Amino acid sequence: MGMGKNVSGTDAAGALWDFAVRLYAEPGVSEACLALQDRFGVDVPLLLWAAWLGDGADAAALRAGDRAVGPWRARAIRPLRALRRHLRHTVAGLDRKAQEQWREAAKRLEIDAERLTLDILARTGISRRGHADFGPFATEFGLERGSPELVLIETAARRLA
Repeated sequence: MGMGKNVSGTDAAGALWDFAVRLYAEPGVSEACLALQDRFGVDVPLLLWAAWLGDGADAAALRAGDRAVGPWRARAIRPLRALRRHLRHTVAGLDRKAQEQWREAAKRLEIDAERLTLDILARTGISRRGHADFGPFATEFGLERGSPELVLIETAARRLA
């Protein structure tokens, strides 16, 4: 898909998912995403979408995307993540093997929910153009623009674009 090219919502969702999976697999990116999530509450799918949008991820686009996925994040992703994290610790009366199976199931559901988040974001109709620039993302979500995590993710996204 070319930068700035108009595509259907389904095509955009597939392209965004493929990009997000490739970006997340880049060296250090998953760790940087999780660090931003844990320390600052960053919505990782929103961050990956912003990287995919490139220069299209201006303040208005980021606010629109955040509004679009906010209810899904609150109702599905955060509860699934909380359950998965809870199951890392011993649960009284629950067999360790059963607990690990539940944790893995919760993890799969959380990933599926994040993919649906990316589908929602891809269907906003906001155009993809240019290369990743996390300046607006940092400003919009109260992060330090030059943070090592953002720089690492932005650099990886530019390599993939």
